[in-house]
Amino acid sequence: MRFHTMRSMIAAAGIAAAAIAMTSVAPVPAVAQQAVKASVNDQPITSYDVQQRVKMMTLFRQKTSEKIALDDLIDETLAEQVAKRAKLTLPSDAEINQRVAGIAKQVKLTVPQFEQALNQQGVQLATLKRFFRGQATWAAVMRAKASSLKADVSEADIQAEMQKEGVSPDTATIKEFKLQQIVFVIPKGSPPGMVGKRTAEAESFRKRFPGCDGSLALAQTMKGVVVLDIGRRDSTQVSGEGAEALMKTPVGGTLKPDVTDRGVEVVAVCSVKEVQSTAGVRAAAERRLLESETKDLETKFKAELRQNNKIVYN
Repeated sequence: MRFHTMRSMIAAAGIAAAAIAMTSVAPVPAVAQQAVKASVNDQPITSYDVQQRVKMMTLFRQKTSEKIALDDLIDETLAEQVAKRAKLTLPSDAEINQRVAGIAKQVKLTVPQFEQALNQQGVQLATLKRFFRGQATWAAVMRAKASSLKADVSEADIQAEMQKEGVSPDTATIKEFKLQQIVFVIPKGSPPGMVGKRTAEAESFRKRFPGCDGSLALAQTMKGVVVLDIGRRDSTQVSGEGAEALMKTPVGGTLKPDVTDRGVEVVAVCSVKEVQSTAGVRAAAERRLLESETKDLETKFKAELRQNNKIVYN
């Protein structure tokens, strides 16, 4: 599948929303009878699914066609089936709703207004949510696949890579962070609007954050806010966008709110220090070796999934 980064798609969605929000368009006629275009292990993908994806990607100024849309939907369906079998952790409905709310907020629309604007262009909000979920699911499956290949990178390979880089155990260091987590709890069964409300409260908390020593007192002035000491984490224990944000956050600062199954969470940096360790360069060496092992992994894995699963075109 053509893997679109979530950040680029959200930006594109924001641009599209801004345009359609200023356009008055007549309501789209009712959905015509659906035909099954393909099935993946007997799970159907309809002509309506394909048409919706084409309309959405066109609206978001992404390259598309019926073939591209159908191929992407097949890949996403395969990934969804793999994720369910492997019991991978996937985004909750609250996280998907939060992404949609974020797009609407960028163009100063409420979620219902944003949904109406999409509908005027013939795109259902469920189509956008399905896309976000499909992208996140595919990413989770690829992370799991890449992780399974780590066994192919031996300790001898890592040591050889470190020697090639001229690493000295006497001078190598890593950053060690003392972190705190502030959780804005969202009870199960809460309405979708609760995510936006709690996110706004989390942002307000960040602006008034007095530092880790005073966070509990501030939290006690609010309802449903819990402060947890995460303890110490070093730079080898975090990865992805979170690691990049953490490295840029100063002591006494906080990271942007993150929506989880518990609610809206904010991580605070209490202290940072350099610790003598080869763990950081060792992790970097392992990462370079793994990247070499996983080159073109997505293309190869997609072909493997298509070969080993039942796909029927109509």
